[in-house]
Amino acid sequence: MSDGRRKRAALALFAALACALVPAAALASGTTPNGLSAKGQIKFIFRKARVVSDGYVTPGQPETISVSRLAPKASLKVFIEPPPITIQCGELYFCDPAPTAPAPGAPPYRSDRKGRALLTFIVPDTYYVEMDPFNPKNRSPVKFADQQRVHIDVDASSRTKHVWRESFGFSRAIVQLAK
Repeated sequence: MSDGRRKRAALALFAALACALVPAAALASGTTPNGLSAKGQIKFIFRKARVVSDGYVTPGQPETISVSRLAPKASLKVFIEPPPITIQCGELYFCDPAPTAPAPGAPPYRSDRKGRALLTFIVPDTYYVEMDPFNPKNRSPVKFADQQRVHIDVDASSRTKHVWRESFGFSRAIVQLAK
């Protein structure tokens, strides 16, 4: 037998042993093929969502965004927040994201069975700046400024009997005040 054939035979033997030992090791560790342990623990799945907007938001006006790669049939939360690189939000104080609600006549925030959603909401006028990080109740409202950069954050969560799915995604946008 030549040297090349010996290497191939050894590699084939190694691959066969690996294929035989991996399922045996999985059974010995107590996990079942569906990802649940023998104790019935909940499996956690995180998905990075894709959020698409037109890139501009106007406070007090409706905004429509498209979200994909979410957990299927998940309830959603949408927030508008200034990024932490904003001077007052990152260096001196903390900024709370401004929650949104579905626009009048729009369906509630929920993804479909494929993990997609088309959301319409009214952009909030203000966000809160926390003056004291040890006392979150000490905060003051701040209006969004013209040409201010913001993030549109989407958080989705769904839970079945054995699987907990969490999704998060964001999009960047620029505030345009109504003229």
